[in-house]
Amino acid sequence: MEKLLDLFHHNPDLFTDILESINDAIYITDQEGTTLWINTVSESMFRLSKHEIIGRNVKDLEKEGVFKPSVIRKALKAGKNVSAVQEVAVGRRYIATGHLVKDKNEKIIAAVAHCRDITEVVKNTTKLQEIEELLEKYSTYIRKLTNNKVKYNNFWKSDSRVVTEKFIGKIAEVDTTALIVGETGTGKSLMAKKIHMFSKRKSRPFVEINCASIPESLMESELFGYEKGSFTGATSKGKAGLIQSAEGGTLLLDEVGELPLQLQAKILHFLQSKTYFPIGARVPQKADVRIIAATNRDLESMVSEGTFRSDLFYRMNVLTVKIPALRESREDIESLTKYYLNLFNNTHHKRKRIADGVFKIFLQYSWPGNIRELENLIERLVILSEEEVIEEKDLPQKMVKQNIHFDVSNHLRNATMPEILEETERKMIIDALEKEKSTRKAAKFLGVTQSLLMRRIRKYNIQLVVEESKTFVKQEVK
Repeated sequence: MEKLLDLFHHNPDLFTDILESINDAIYITDQEGTTLWINTVSESMFRLSKHEIIGRNVKDLEKEGVFKPSVIRKALKAGKNVSAVQEVAVGRRYIATGHLVKDKNEKIIAAVAHCRDITEVVKNTTKLQEIEELLEKYSTYIRKLTNNKVKYNNFWKSDSRVVTEKFIGKIAEVDTTALIVGETGTGKSLMAKKIHMFSKRKSRPFVEINCASIPESLMESELFGYEKGSFTGATSKGKAGLIQSAEGGTLLLDEVGELPLQLQAKILHFLQSKTYFPIGARVPQKADVRIIAATNRDLESMVSEGTFRSDLFYRMNVLTVKIPALRESREDIESLTKYYLNLFNNTHHKRKRIADGVFKIFLQYSWPGNIRELENLIERLVILSEEEVIEEKDLPQKMVKQNIHFDVSNHLRNATMPEILEETERKMIIDALEKEKSTRKAAKFLGVTQSLLMRRIRKYNIQLVVEESKTFVKQEVK
């Protein structure tokens, strides 16, 4: 890619030269459908020159009969790629496809259409496929140019997030099974969608299943489907599973650590063979589906405990990306806060601003719910705060109480940020346990799961004593 960028840098006209060399009509507009550029083949097709087309909207040209229908208009209206038979003013018919080019926020930034005479398609359909693949490469190139500027330079500030985003881009370029790990609320499913949208499968379905939300008895039928009459209560027509629904696309197994062992074996079989058996079926079905798994659990520890299959873990652990917790990427808090503030101001027709004191608390807060907690909080503040400026008084009590003042003791003054954060987290856990008197209530107070709290208690070697269903901190051992 660097060589390609360098080539375009030293040869600014190379991009248009490549598009001009294609024997199909290439038509590029902005997000509103206003024509930005057409190639020479398009001029011949429409019997109009570039200066008669560029700057005009496809809707107006369609009304005038220059082409009908406009695939770019249809694609922009549908929000997805559209193909149609198009007739031009001179009476010839073409098969045309409108491709949408989107940025990282799924906002449309341009549209590209290409057209080919139907007689040529009938004679040699493989050439059309080659052209589509070439156009896809150009579209990908345009998206990368746009997203590199937005994604790395303007939004994410922390090194950990920038590295993660770049790794996501590399994962999207291949078709290997991927594993996304991170705490609750860090945006694992969004990352999976981003991998899908930047992959060659982006025009096919993205299907998500939360393995923790579906009863174990129903999980297999949801994933693999079943044949008619395969069990009591089965519908007479049978049912397609989510794997079949994701054909050609991507299936996200969210909270994959919650899969029962029996089903883990069947998932492993599918990953290895790309075949599966619907319930009640005797003949295996093939499926072209990429699997992305996500979890907030320590799968390696689960393997040691015997609750997760080692062969499945190593099969999924080829491309693993860890999403950093928000407290590990505090440089991003300000950018995220401004992003969500702008988003919810627009959504709810508000003009709220955030006081500097609130920003300071945000930077010091532990964010146990990560980005999801920040997003939900900003929307709540935008809706419920009475004044135009959001002040400290508008924040939840627990956030104010947990406000971290970095008046650290002498033994921490020269400590690194990770050491300070760990010490702060340890003290927060101890304070919560002393206040709530049970690990369950302390976990709820801190906004984390009880299992996560217990792992932190073991990590910091906090010794507990239980008396009459109440938990106390017996001793701190560092």
